[in-house]
Amino acid sequence: MQDRQTPQTVTQRAAPILGTVTTGLLDALLRYQAFRLLWTSSVLTQIGQWMLQVATGWAMLQLTNSALWVGMLGFASGIPFLVVAAPAGALAERFDRRLILLVCQMGALLVSTVLAVLVITGRLTPLHLLVATLLNGSLLAANNATRQAVIPSYVPRSALQNAIALLSAGLNSTRILGPSLAGPLVATLGVGGTLLLQSGCLALALVNTGRLPVTLPAEQPHVPFVRHIVDGLAYIQRAPVVRGLIVLASVPTMLVFPYLHLLPVFARDVLHLGPGGLGLLYTVGGAGALAGSLFVASLRRIRYRGRLMVGIIVVYGGVIAVFSLTRWLPLALGCLFAGGFLGASYMALNNALLHLAVDDEVRGRVMGLYMVTWGFMPLGALPMGALGDLIGVPGAVLSGALASSLVALLVVWRVPALLRLP
Repeated sequence: MQDRQTPQTVTQRAAPILGTVTTGLLDALLRYQAFRLLWTSSVLTQIGQWMLQVATGWAMLQLTNSALWVGMLGFASGIPFLVVAAPAGALAERFDRRLILLVCQMGALLVSTVLAVLVITGRLTPLHLLVATLLNGSLLAANNATRQAVIPSYVPRSALQNAIALLSAGLNSTRILGPSLAGPLVATLGVGGTLLLQSGCLALALVNTGRLPVTLPAEQPHVPFVRHIVDGLAYIQRAPVVRGLIVLASVPTMLVFPYLHLLPVFARDVLHLGPGGLGLLYTVGGAGALAGSLFVASLRRIRYRGRLMVGIIVVYGGVIAVFSLTRWLPLALGCLFAGGFLGASYMALNNALLHLAVDDEVRGRVMGLYMVTWGFMPLGALPMGALGDLIGVPGAVLSGALASSLVALLVVWRVPALLRLP
């Protein structure tokens, strides 16, 4: 049986395996065994999520032949982040975070296994897919909020930026690997076989999570759960830098990232590509995101990361604006790569700066509220899609991209301390 430990104890125990000399880009992965386990578990879980998304989307299309029903799956997967992430972050301050991760991954494994059985036995219905997607989204929201809260337990403060960026790089790599695996698997093994393999990925992730050290938060005065969450909101209200970073995280999530949902429209109606061309658009964007995450992981002693973060988000809006206007494929691909690079760099920097600005006793609640911003993407996709029906999808994406840059500058004008972040 494993000993109970505080986050500080776990960090002390995560002794460097290659000495105290900096090992560069892969520093946190090479030096800290617990973080390697967390990273591996997270990447396997995310590969499984991509396989689930492709398989369930194809199954829904086969059952309904309706784009609306397929779109409802994306909406059902994102909405739980608005409801579940904040309470999950608060729970991460009261219970063993490793145990919460295990419960979430076991729940996701159960959902995918039941779906596979329903497909293989011919009993799957559109309602089954919607309910399973909603449940899986809720488990994923709780898993991600807890994972954010537990990272500082497994690496020291000096390695946080590198660790967060490496985790981001691993997750972004699944944007390339996951769909590229799932498509051929669905074609050869069918939806049921793909879901069984996805269950295998989740089982491997579960094994790695089970090897993590136990992490119990420091003792805190007991207060009612709802009051605990309200106190976290009050902390954010009193900390303008923390509040500004969370608002800045939500700006591109709602105003720019929804263009990813509309890439099928760009592929067919703007760039006149087929399904293979759509896959190319997603792959190029994913490659850019992977490069951006690795770029942040490689930053060591850069000053004024706050200024760099703000500069990136402003340029990011401009790049996506250019993408919305171009009809030339090479330029569109260049913009998608640059957009993936800038978007991933921005989110990794924002996440690292938020961790460094937050006090340990409220980290779970703050990171849970941070994860709520992930749910803004499907919310942003709805008005952007509606605006696309009125003025065209390129015009809608252009409007969101320009608005993102302007709103980001407004936030920085209201909270100038963001520019002074080290």
